[in-house]
Amino acid sequence: MGPMGGRSDQKAKNFSQTAKRMIKDFKNEKVLIIIVIVLSILSAVFTICAPLFLQDFLQNIMKVNEGGILSVVPSETIGIIVKINWPKFFSKFGLLLGFYVISALLMWLAEFISVSISNSYAYRMRDNIKKKLDKMPLSYFDRVPYGDTLSIGTNDVDNVARNLQSIIVNTFNSITLFLGTIIAMLVSMWQLSLVAFCSLPFTILVVILIAKFSQKQFLTYRKSLGELNGKVEESYAGYLVIKLFNKQQDFIDDFNKTNEEMAKADKLSQFLSGLIFPLTNFINNLAYVGIAVVGGLLNNPSQMITFFIFLNLFSRPFQQIGQIINIIQSVVASGERIFALLDEEEFVPDSANAIQTNDNALGKFEFDNVYFSYVEDKPLIEDFNLKVNPGETVAIVGPTGAGKTTIVNLIMRFYEINSGSIKLDDIDTRDYTRNCLRGNIGMVLQDTWLFRGTIKENLLYGDQNATMDDLISACKEAHIYHFIETLPGGFDFILNEDGNNISQGQRQLLTIARAIISKPKILILDEATSSVDTRTEKQIQDALDTIMKNKTSFVIAHRLSTIKNAKLIIVMQKGHIVETGNHAELLAKNGFYADLYNSQFSGIIKE
Repeated sequence: MGPMGGRSDQKAKNFSQTAKRMIKDFKNEKVLIIIVIVLSILSAVFTICAPLFLQDFLQNIMKVNEGGILSVVPSETIGIIVKINWPKFFSKFGLLLGFYVISALLMWLAEFISVSISNSYAYRMRDNIKKKLDKMPLSYFDRVPYGDTLSIGTNDVDNVARNLQSIIVNTFNSITLFLGTIIAMLVSMWQLSLVAFCSLPFTILVVILIAKFSQKQFLTYRKSLGELNGKVEESYAGYLVIKLFNKQQDFIDDFNKTNEEMAKADKLSQFLSGLIFPLTNFINNLAYVGIAVVGGLLNNPSQMITFFIFLNLFSRPFQQIGQIINIIQSVVASGERIFALLDEEEFVPDSANAIQTNDNALGKFEFDNVYFSYVEDKPLIEDFNLKVNPGETVAIVGPTGAGKTTIVNLIMRFYEINSGSIKLDDIDTRDYTRNCLRGNIGMVLQDTWLFRGTIKENLLYGDQNATMDDLISACKEAHIYHFIETLPGGFDFILNEDGNNISQGQRQLLTIARAIISKPKILILDEATSSVDTRTEKQIQDALDTIMKNKTSFVIAHRLSTIKNAKLIIVMQKGHIVETGNHAELLAKNGFYADLYNSQFSGIIKE
């Protein structure tokens, strides 16, 4: 599957539309592109003029005693002396050489400028992708594999940038070379031109057929490359699980299968595109023979030699155009994937008059008839109503899939509700900017969010202005300070990506310390102590109880022992609140909560 849910191994559905859109993206480089086109055309013109001048040069050599470069002088001692008019020879030869030198310099300059154009385009594309990803809703990252997104931002952009210069320079150079060569051949000698033109239909047929079959292979290659990147990213992220279940060989087999598909498509596409040169060269060799025969019959050696050069120039555009067609198909396929990403639906932007700061947030929440579904026609949260007063701790419990974490996602506006409203301090959360809303909330999740860098840098995500004393105090409260002191470098110890060079429990303690540093007005704890031992859990719970004082807190827990002291416990099942109350009240009801609690602590209940 492609990054947007559609298959990318087939021909681009909107080839012309994608190509037009890519061309429009070059409006900032329009002047430079025009310069490159002019340079490419001029280079082709000088290349065509060179054989015409060579013909004149050869005819001058062959005109003995008629003002040519060579002359025959009688001599009494030797008989005949052949004299060369060196000034005329060097002037003619120098002019001929000048045509080729100027043509090469113009082509080099065109290539040089086109490199800057392609690099500028690649930079702009990557910048647009980065800005786009910053505006993506959480649903996109839940739906699209990370490896596929990375492949678009790296491989597809590289493919476009690497091949743009060839397309810009060679396309116009080849067209000019082709048309100019036809005119020059007809002007020079039309009889030999007809011989050369006989090869044209066969060359065109070869290019079209090869391009048709190679395009599918190029697209298959791009798709397989994206899948392969996804598997590599997945293998490194989950290598412990792979080893735990002894799935190394299964993963290797799966990787090899995708790798072989990619290699097969790459080999086949390169093989097919590589056929263009030898086949067109074979056709040209037949044309050479025809020109040699006809030129010999016409007894015009200078024109025959010139036509050999023209035939080479005549066939070169077909070899280039055949490759350019394959390159264009590959570039447009990459462009379509890039534009599909850039066209993804963004999260709803903040309104122009949204509240940007709320330093005095009280933490009063109200859920009013909230409806939400991840998938259309499959509602998850229905008619959800809840009032939370400032400073209250609300525990949310329920079986897996009841919608507990979804409520947190809706509070943070990671997802937008379908209908109803969620209010903070009597103001709809949609009337706050996301930065303002999230700036008042501290989160500690079951999945830890740690990044490559020092422990200090990770802790400062909570507050960039925090002092070292603040860091130490927070780490002591989270019961992680002693562990940090045992590490090489202490707070300067460098964590790997996801912090996988320390234990899961230690990672969770660091995220708790980071939340403490942020000094939030509102706390969200989603299984915050699930990865620590029972003794540490008690210590952490005491620390969390301290920082939750006078703060509105939402606590999601499967271990019901951690939320017994909550003033309000809401019990969720299938997106609905089925029970509310404190621990004692819910047990007395002997309902769904009591069943959940008894399943974990039946022994304690009996006592």
